[in-house]
Amino acid sequence: MKTVIVTAPAVEPVTLTEAKEQLRIESAFTLDDDYINSLISVARSRCESYCNQFFTEQDISILFSGQMQTKIYLPYPDLTVTAINYTTFDNVSQVLAPSAYVVDSLNQVITITDPEQSLNYQVEATTTAPVEIVGVLHAIKMIVTDLYELRTETAVGVSLADNPAVKALLYPYRLSLGI
Repeated sequence: MKTVIVTAPAVEPVTLTEAKEQLRIESAFTLDDDYINSLISVARSRCESYCNQFFTEQDISILFSGQMQTKIYLPYPDLTVTAINYTTFDNVSQVLAPSAYVVDSLNQVITITDPEQSLNYQVEATTTAPVEIVGVLHAIKMIVTDLYELRTETAVGVSLADNPAVKALLYPYRLSLGI
């Protein structure tokens, strides 16, 4: 199984203004705005990987190898399935009819009434964020701070390690021990 981001988030959970407040940068200073925005995206992605769930709306494709099963277990919560595509043994791409499957979002399972013969298949979905992610927002801001202040891969005379406060903030949101 592999997950691919099809459409990146249009809106990040932490705004540029919030990140600049965390960094103690005056709003009038705009020289680093693009850089800070990229750090927000990197920090959010890092939090999503660690927690094994998404914190923004984005379109994804979950790729599965092999024969389509009657039950497909979704690896992430809060998904809206938009399509199921598959490749036949003749290497022809097909779309499974929506009437051929039922999505149980609560249990993160898709039940397929009559699975098609396939070499591989993929589930197209849109992610949504959990309602309450205050700890994640703080973790994103802390990661942005670390990345902004330590702009090089190595710092002489300093021990670099994961920030334990970030891990403590993210731990309650972690599902399936991350990816």
